Amino acid sequence: MNIMKKQLFYIVLAVVFAACANEDSSLDMKGMFSPQGETVNTRFEQSMAYNMTKVPIRIDMHQDTYTVYACSDSHITRKAHKNLDYFVNLYDAAEGPKLALHLGDVIDAQKNFPCADSILHLATRSLADTMFVTLGNHDIYFCQWPVFAQFFKTSVYWFETTNGTKKLDLFICLDSAEGSLGTKQMKWLRALLEEKSQEGYRRIIAFTHTHLWKLDASQGHTSNMAMEETYEVLSLLGEYGVEYVWSGHQHARQSVVFKGVNYLVLDATQDSEKGQSYFVAEMGEQVSYKYIDYPALP
Repeated sequence: MNIMKKQLFYIVLAVVFAACANEDSSLDMKGMFSPQGETVNTRFEQSMAYNMTKVPIRIDMHQDTYTVYACSDSHITRKAHKNLDYFVNLYDAAEGPKLALHLGDVIDAQKNFPCADSILHLATRSLADTMFVTLGNHDIYFCQWPVFAQFFKTSVYWFETTNGTKKLDLFICLDSAEGSLGTKQMKWLRALLEEKSQEGYRRIIAFTHTHLWKLDASQGHTSNMAMEETYEVLSLLGEYGVEYVWSGHQHARQSVVFKGVNYLVLDATQDSEKGQSYFVAEMGEQVSYKYIDYPALP
């Protein structure tokens, strides 16, 4: 099949799926081929407007060491949310100073945000407690950004951990749900790193949904960033000494070190996915981390 025939085949396939999709469909074919609803620049502006109404988030761990629990790609539906429930309950039961991250694709399709207690736990405690969520491509399919914003308020923000007045680590949440950071978020990120890299943090960690090391194009335009943008982001993160970037999206763990930055991709939390696991990192003068498989749940 030549290139023109392939392109025509994919266009026809997209039209067919889009025509067949109804409001209960889990496949937003239009969203996979082209951004729908608010673009990344619009989401960034709305996120900054919300952030301006709040004081900076500083979490006092009361000591130099603490634990980060992270998961990604829970893709919950009305009937499938056991693993995310397990993760939230596990986090709640864990002792010691801690925080939790969800790296996007909280839901699988439209109308699934309020369908599980774990979502309400995440939503009521995100930003106000020690649980933080980043935006995934499935979270904005079917023009769902306003719904996500209703629950989680913002898609771009930063927070820091401290031991009293002593700075520990800086965490930066980036909106990559559309397969791009966009011009406005990139400008903000550069300015933030220029400022914060001089403030004596032990380390800087960025977390986002879309990974920066492409393995396939299964997610259409959201698979990963364009090559030119990827190069710019990688150069920027290396220039300002970011130590880790944590992401999800590809449903398979991956570890890459480039320009001194450790890029870690998490497995999926989705109930039906093979190789389900979550991630636990012990944060001290050094970082040690491990992937832990979800148990077989009834």
